[in-house]
Amino acid sequence: MTDGERSILIVVPRNGHETCRSLSHTFADDSTVQVIVDRRLGNRRARADTHRPERRQGERRIRPDADAELRVDRWIAVPRASSQIDWRDPDARAILFLCCGQHIVPCQRCQNTYRLAWISRADPGVFPCPLCGSDLSQVVSAHAQVCSYWVDRRAAAKRPLTRVGVHEPPAQAATG
Repeated sequence: MTDGERSILIVVPRNGHETCRSLSHTFADDSTVQVIVDRRLGNRRARADTHRPERRQGERRIRPDADAELRVDRWIAVPRASSQIDWRDPDARAILFLCCGQHIVPCQRCQNTYRLAWISRADPGVFPCPLCGSDLSQVVSAHAQVCSYWVDRRAAAKRPLTRVGVHEPPAQAATG
């Protein structure tokens, strides 16, 4: 993921403007989470005046699980993780615990948000929701990929190691 890219997209139902405002306030300090209202009204491709056959096959916007959630006035969280993180790595766990403990992640199932420090981590890579127990691993990984602490860590790994030289004592002037 590149700078300015969002790690999590939260889509709120069309009639959930208050929920959108509340979630936007919750994630106000986190520029990697985007909260939007569902803008889909219908099939934009269905036009009566078309004279060419449809070039795209299938509807890319249909997500049965997400559509069902939005119909019953529940928001959905879409993590945009592009790769997996090795949570067995002690450095990764330390950064998550020390640096990201106050960062917030959403749980779609219980429709709540939690700080990462509130999530127990018995097994590496397993992040159960404190309330409902659903797996938040994808959301945590999506957060980690764009969090400034992780980005700095990756940049440091690419830089060559600097060698701290031991200063040799200056040559003593010959005393005569």
